[in-house]
Amino acid sequence: MDPFMENYIVISTEYYWHWDLKGTNLSIWEYRKVMEKMMASGGLLPAPTDDPEIISHPANCLMVRIGSKVKEESIQQFETLRFLKRHQIRSYREGL
Repeated sequence: MDPFMENYIVISTEYYWHWDLKGTNLSIWEYRKVMEKMMASGGLLPAPTDDPEIISHPANCLMVRIGSKVKEESIQQFETLRFLKRHQIRSYREGL
């Protein structure tokens, strides 16, 4: 992998409705496993999120790779975005 990629947070959103289930003759879970293996070859791993489209189906997933040179501040901003609903609710409650 290009060492420059260590400066980035790389994400991939995997939505089952984009997958070629008919053409591959794979089940939704077999296809998901293929996607996880393919993304893992680039260092991406499944990461939890509360993104509405991703959580709309259990086969959907967010894949993430955080480079070793990414600043902690950027990682924290990403974590906030990854759980945006949670942070919005928390902010709302704190504002009451």
